[in-house]
Amino acid sequence: MNIFIWPLSFLFLLLPPAVYFLSPKKEKNKNFQSLKIPFFDQIKTLKNQSTQPKSRKKISLFFLILAWIFFVLASARPVWFINHKTLPFETRNIILSLDVSGSMKEMDFVVKGETVDRLTAVKQVVDNFLTKREEDNIALVLFADEAYTYAPLSYDKKTLKSLLKEINHGIAGNMTAMGDGLALAVQNAIKVPADSQIVILLSDGEASPSLVGLNEAIKLAKENNVKVYTIGIGNPQNYQEVFGMKVPLPSTLDEQTLQIIAKETGGEYFLAENTDTLKKIYQKIDLLEKNKSLDKHVKPKKELFFIPLCIGMIFLFLSFLKRRSE
Repeated sequence: MNIFIWPLSFLFLLLPPAVYFLSPKKEKNKNFQSLKIPFFDQIKTLKNQSTQPKSRKKISLFFLILAWIFFVLASARPVWFINHKTLPFETRNIILSLDVSGSMKEMDFVVKGETVDRLTAVKQVVDNFLTKREEDNIALVLFADEAYTYAPLSYDKKTLKSLLKEINHGIAGNMTAMGDGLALAVQNAIKVPADSQIVILLSDGEASPSLVGLNEAIKLAKENNVKVYTIGIGNPQNYQEVFGMKVPLPSTLDEQTLQIIAKETGGEYFLAENTDTLKKIYQKIDLLEKNKSLDKHVKPKKELFFIPLCIGMIFLFLSFLKRRSE
């Protein structure tokens, strides 16, 4: 459906005729006596024969009139409304805070029958989670030695997925500054007003000293009503067979800290021992945080002013060419 946003602009069409008719005309001096020329009839005949310059002036004026009409049309700002779209009325900010420390290189996850490191498995599961959360405003925060915002809040899931693929090991160091990762995620969540703010914090290690202490980060989340879901990566009771004997492997996963963060902020803690459980965790969070609000209808519009503007420029250019050729 086409419509003009500023229809009053069409009043400008009356401007040229108003200037023409309202401008004062030159008065002829009646006392002026014309000079009689003996060969006046011959000059009059030649003038009538040379009508080409006059016709060119008419064409040039015609192009100017068309240019003015299209410029006024462009100023009225024509738009084309596309079909209705249904969007959720409730706004939700989800911050994915991911541990990218050196321990995420551990090759103990399987994706499509192939053994991969933890970070690769997490990236694939998060990519699938982004696909399902089209209606949410999502950001990515990475933490290791320090925390930083890798991707600010955005509805552009295509760009988020592209950035997610580029995350590599050691991109932020080898430590686990969990307090910084949580605090920065909370700051991102409250930066843009929303009906609800959620942080999904994933880690496979023990919290290391950080600029912002964990207690301080938890307090910040509680004060701003930010719910935090925590996910622990790896098996805290993993074993390896050596000469037929099960030898326990050391694990740095700090489940107790992750459980405290989730409990204090009203969230929930999950343990992901493999790729399947990690997928189920994100699916469960997706179900827990489903939009329950009413929908609203919007009509996306496409600006069309540039079309009459370009046509008007063409007619203006043709008018100049005609005047130059006279």
